Amino acid sequence: MTAIRPLATAFAALVLGAGLANAETWRFAHKMPADSPEGKVFQFFADRARELSNGDMDVQVFPSEQLGKEAAILEQLELGTVNLYAEDAFFLQKWVPDIKWVAPPFLFQTREEWVKYTESDLVKGWFQEAEETAGVRPLGEPMAVVRGPYRVLISKKPMSSYEDLKSITLRMYPDQLAIDVWTHLGAELAMLAWTETYQGLQSGLADAVTSPAALVTAMGFYEQAPYITQTNEFWQGLPFMMNAAAFDDLSEENQKALLQAHAEAGEYSAKLIKENADAMRAAVEAKGVTITDMPLDPLFGYMSEWYAAQDAAGKLPEGLLEAAEAAKDKPNG
Repeated sequence: MTAIRPLATAFAALVLGAGLANAETWRFAHKMPADSPEGKVFQFFADRARELSNGDMDVQVFPSEQLGKEAAILEQLELGTVNLYAEDAFFLQKWVPDIKWVAPPFLFQTREEWVKYTESDLVKGWFQEAEETAGVRPLGEPMAVVRGPYRVLISKKPMSSYEDLKSITLRMYPDQLAIDVWTHLGAELAMLAWTETYQGLQSGLADAVTSPAALVTAMGFYEQAPYITQTNEFWQGLPFMMNAAAFDDLSEENQKALLQAHAEAGEYSAKLIKENADAMRAAVEAKGVTITDMPLDPLFGYMSEWYAAQDAAGKLPEGLLEAAEAAKDKPNG
């Protein structure tokens, strides 16, 4: 009996090792802290992928830009050394310049209108171009995972009208459309990485930052800028952009596991992000933060004139305003 036990133990270890060796390991990069609402959604996806594939899909999550800043991640995504990157679709401008218009600032008053716009042939064509150019493709429905659920401005000064935006120095990111819009609104801009923003507010390099509502408490920006204003600047989803060849090489069962995990992550994100945003107001007000209400109709009206001028000058993708208006049309009856 004593001789059999070591053999049995060795056999079990061999079987376990073979199972681990056969597992598909995917590297999943993102910017957010692991304990943020989005970080929890991404880990939920990884856990469900493992469960649904019976352990065949080992999705390893790397939060807080652990694998590098965005430019480095995009190179790795194209090469296949990173398999998944979850972020809003603006980063795809590297390969598809027009995708900067995937979430036009101050054009849609509701998320429902915006989602209809992203389902248009115009936007679908941009994602197809990204795959043809760089071999990257969204997993499942691109906007299923919710960010937001709405946008806010966190500032050191109260905002009572859109004209007050002329008095701020706003943390900005390398996106030309955002730069053009906020310059048009009169803000001074300070280029800072997301992970450098808290220090930038603390040091005075910036005195305001735009953010999804659900990330307000996790990022702690309100500690340096104690006024929060809902802007509905743009609506956001988080496409899980993947290396298409890596996905195509998976078994059909593992592909289905990833797609199902993503669909469930979308449902989980909608619930979690809403709960977090609902709780945010009371939580920050208890810490001395002031929620300011800025009328949004004048802001959207002002920006509609800007869009008309951009279209007349030929600076918008052909058909964009038509797709936007179609998304805003209410069904009869």
